[in-house]
Amino acid sequence: MLFNSIEFIIFLVSVFILYWLVLNKNLKIQNTFILLVSYLFYGWWDWRFLFLLVFISLSNYFVGILIQESKNDSLKRWYYLIGLIINLGTLVLFKYFNFFIDGFARIISIVGFNLNPKSINLILPLGISFYIFLSISYIADIYKRKLVATANIMHALLALSFFPIILAGPIQRPLSLLPQIQAKRTFKYHVIVDGLKMILWGMFMKVVIADNCSVIVEPIFNNYSSHTGSTLFLGMFLYTIQIYADFAGYSNIAIGIGKLLGFNIMQNFAYPYFSRNIKEFWKRWNISLTLWFRDYVFLPIAYAVSKKIKSNRFLFIKTDFVIYTIGIIITWILTGLWHGANYTFIVWGLYHGVFLIINHAINKPRKRLLKKLNLSKSNTFLVIVDVLLTFLIIMISWVFFRADNLEHAIKYIYKMTHTFLTIPDIQSKRNVITIFGLLIFFIGIEWIGRKNISTISVIGKTWPRVFRWSFYSFIILLIGLYMQTSETPFIYFQF
Repeated sequence: MLFNSIEFIIFLVSVFILYWLVLNKNLKIQNTFILLVSYLFYGWWDWRFLFLLVFISLSNYFVGILIQESKNDSLKRWYYLIGLIINLGTLVLFKYFNFFIDGFARIISIVGFNLNPKSINLILPLGISFYIFLSISYIADIYKRKLVATANIMHALLALSFFPIILAGPIQRPLSLLPQIQAKRTFKYHVIVDGLKMILWGMFMKVVIADNCSVIVEPIFNNYSSHTGSTLFLGMFLYTIQIYADFAGYSNIAIGIGKLLGFNIMQNFAYPYFSRNIKEFWKRWNISLTLWFRDYVFLPIAYAVSKKIKSNRFLFIKTDFVIYTIGIIITWILTGLWHGANYTFIVWGLYHGVFLIINHAINKPRKRLLKKLNLSKSNTFLVIVDVLLTFLIIMISWVFFRADNLEHAIKYIYKMTHTFLTIPDIQSKRNVITIFGLLIFFIGIEWIGRKNISTISVIGKTWPRVFRWSFYSFIILLIGLYMQTSETPFIYFQF
């Protein structure tokens, strides 16, 4: 059941009506209802996946209780370790088993041993990376005493399977979701309106922008060897827009659905392509995942390394920089691997890690240089250069993300840079003109609304009602037109 489908619209309207008009007087019944429709929504794809989701949720519920009630620190660590093994073991089995076995076979072959490992053809459960991370954060926060394990099994199950976020985030941790599940929720008209606006803009991003970009991007990437460098650059640029509109569109819809049900789901994108450096980009892109890796991977690694290095310098390098570098490299290898069992994702992660290290290294010298040149940080020319340079760095990284393998990515970039001064060889010029017209409208609205969580929340706020509703009707019309021709899954469903 895709967000961008008629069946989901019917599903959501039905849930909304029952939730507020029939079940609004009893919180327990409301929560039970949302849990059941969450399972219905998830099981709609393949009912077999539902058993795995329930197993993971129940396992973490009981592990959380054991950690909470244990008074022995050693036993508590063991329970926490068991929980991690269940979660990470499940993720590795379904997502990485063949990748690691094949990699091991290649390493062994170097020393003369030839193995013929058998691949296990397991179907990757939708959203497994997201609900596994939700589960890990649940038991980790209990172990760190940031969260008290809930004794209410329904609350725990709902926190780990809430349907708006279960397939592609945001990774709304139980630490912030559980209190909302436990508290009485009231119907607020202005919150519902905000939710509808977020859903509307999210649908526009996915159906009108992302899916139209896909029409041009797919044939370019799939047949890159037969295209000129300028065409490959166009494909790279449009994929950069596509993946943002697709993923941020999903997040906006999820946040909007949450608002319709009285839940506050965290912002996951904050106009990342307006960033001035790579660090700022990752504060704006997939915010929930960035914070997850910061809290559960980077900070523990940095702390562990800092305890090992006692001096102020290590190999003539400042200890702080060494700690940051080690933490960033490990974190971004894992971030890349989280996205998929492919070397392209590992290189993509390392690429971002290296640029984060470079940004960290030049930060202070850059400030000194700007001061020496008497240039303000907010200098318009400097802002434009920073944004464009950061955008170019991001665009190149998406080639590795989109490519089928490393050879594909390297050849794509090589041909793009060596035959750049050519005319794009797109067969359908009409499609290109259409998408660029839509992009001008899209980027303009994003720029106007860049200081708000909901992009279109400020658009038309002071306009006469007729103009405001004409604007919304125009967006609805575009969604309706393109929804009839395509119903494609969201990119991040594969993760």
